[in-house]
Amino acid sequence: MDRRKNEELSRLVWDILQVSNRLVEAGNRLSARFGLTAARWQVMGVIVHDPSTVADVARRLSQTRQNVQRLADEMVRLGLAAYHPNPRHARAKLLEPTPQGADAYRMLMKVQAKWIEALSTTIPAEAIAPAHTLLEALGSALERGEG
Repeated sequence: MDRRKNEELSRLVWDILQVSNRLVEAGNRLSARFGLTAARWQVMGVIVHDPSTVADVARRLSQTRQNVQRLADEMVRLGLAAYHPNPRHARAKLLEPTPQGADAYRMLMKVQAKWIEALSTTIPAEAIAPAHTLLEALGSALERGEG
């Protein structure tokens, strides 16, 4: 057992959780004027490219189906998304953006690009790829149920 490695990984997990909270806060600030929240933005990011069932969105986002169902119903109620018949499944409707939802997503992504550009000025380019590799390894280990 490598105690130092375990302690470092524990600190990293804590840091990731803290950064995740800040990302959600930033996402909520960026998306609010478009009728979205960070959570709705994530759902829209899936369905804008490929209309999907709620269950498919949940799997893609590693969320519960019930949570995505709640978000999808909110988005439909707000006119940002709509349910449509699914030719592959009689009961599992496809969720897709309305023109209003697709426009909101496009405008938000323009704002997000400027935000990322500003954010990237403080992060060394050579730190990004190794961090991405580490997060992929951590995510894969969690997906396999390790630990």
